[in-house]
Amino acid sequence: MTLDPSLSFAVQGVTRRFPGVLAVDSVDLDVRKGEIHGLIGKNGAGKSVLVSMVAGLLAPSQGQIVTSRGGLTPSQSGPSRAKKLGIALVTQEPAFAADLSVADNLFMGRHPASRLNFLSPAITRRQSSEVIAQLGLRARPEDRMGDLPLETQQLLAFGRAVFIEKASTILLDEITASLTSERKDSLLKLLRRLIVEQPDLSFTLISHHVSEVMGFTDRVSVMRDGERVATLETSKTTARELADWIVGDVARTEINYTDEPEFASPPVLTVRALKAGRSLSQLDFQLHRGEVLGFAGLEGSGKDAAIEALYGLVPTYSGSIVMDGRDVRLRSPKMAQTAGVSFLPKHREEQAVIQNRSVLENAIIAGLPVLTNRLGFVRRAECEAVARSIVTRLKVKTPGLDVPIDGLSGGNKQKILLGRLSLTAPRLVLLNEPTRGVDISAKPDILKMIREDLSANAGVIMISESEEELAEICDRILIFYQGRVIRELKRGKPGFDVETIYKAIQGVEVPA
Repeated sequence: MTLDPSLSFAVQGVTRRFPGVLAVDSVDLDVRKGEIHGLIGKNGAGKSVLVSMVAGLLAPSQGQIVTSRGGLTPSQSGPSRAKKLGIALVTQEPAFAADLSVADNLFMGRHPASRLNFLSPAITRRQSSEVIAQLGLRARPEDRMGDLPLETQQLLAFGRAVFIEKASTILLDEITASLTSERKDSLLKLLRRLIVEQPDLSFTLISHHVSEVMGFTDRVSVMRDGERVATLETSKTTARELADWIVGDVARTEINYTDEPEFASPPVLTVRALKAGRSLSQLDFQLHRGEVLGFAGLEGSGKDAAIEALYGLVPTYSGSIVMDGRDVRLRSPKMAQTAGVSFLPKHREEQAVIQNRSVLENAIIAGLPVLTNRLGFVRRAECEAVARSIVTRLKVKTPGLDVPIDGLSGGNKQKILLGRLSLTAPRLVLLNEPTRGVDISAKPDILKMIREDLSANAGVIMISESEEELAEICDRILIFYQGRVIRELKRGKPGFDVETIYKAIQGVEVPA
């Protein structure tokens, strides 16, 4: 394995296959020493899989990753080998031990020792303080890591890679997603300073934000459908050109359930001047029964805050929410449920699935108030009938109703959760990433259920990171950018296509 001395690492003909999926296809890529290199592409383009192979978390099916110290191949790979080669991966959600101190987390596995080879807490604290100071953070070595904000934890993970592990090839997997604009500016200045001080360093930044890549990087490589389709000098391109590379030659075909939706009945939901949290500054819209409305935007654009406020998860929101002509106050999930709102959260396993309980219990829990008799006893036969109906109608693959839900695939779990939403006869259904973590074979059934079942008697609001999914099943799409809706796209009108949705999300000006 040989490497040009000017390069930090090179990816040579790397392919990664999963059962039924070619995630990365014969990719060649090189990153220079002293460079901030961007890696961008739509969801599912292969970015994270590629970076995971460079970090040794996944072995390539074919090809190799080459550094000046050695390489990673299908037969020789792994995180420990990657670390020996000077490679460090800083992820969006750092894997820290929440109950341990900052110092213990930073130096885990490499605590400084005294002359007699005893651990030296004093040296650990002093060196931790130096790392914290370099990063400009408000934290102390003795602080419990789990008590610190996520952005502080991310930057500490970055500091560990640079100052403690002394990695020379540093991979940043969307660590800017939760950073404030001021923090992003500080991080960029730090990256530039570190490269001046250590010319052999390189940083590879995965990001979904075109503007971020344009502001941070020297060069940017575009991934599409598992392939690297371009590597561009950032100073010689524009945000529009970069977005064109990302979306590629997208055919402007529309999958129409209706050509141009028209709703004669009064709106089921009217929102005026809604402000919630730090990310949503203004929101006005109406939603009709039978309509599927998409919320699209980058992380922090305000879309998540909007859907959470409509389920009572942001009790300090301001503005008015009217359902079927009546003002409602949604200060808690209980109040939202009483008003006829159902919600599927983004993080299924932590927030929606009842672990270690049966498929039956997970399917019918939302409908228990109508499945119990006047004495409070559950009507078992009716519960089983309801659960069996969900399993049959949604084609859930399960050995039975009484087996633990933990053993089901992600797609089958999601079908159970979507099925139980309808048991409360909601007027408003909120779906945050309903196909997140779902295998490709289950997505069509889930999307069809949203379009044809959940919207039959309710208004549906859906967040998705997939522009294709939004274009497939939504009647309208609201584009969120920096806390406001900057554009509304309507099925049957010009611009209701994947390319326009993606560029609008990025804030790239496109013709109306």
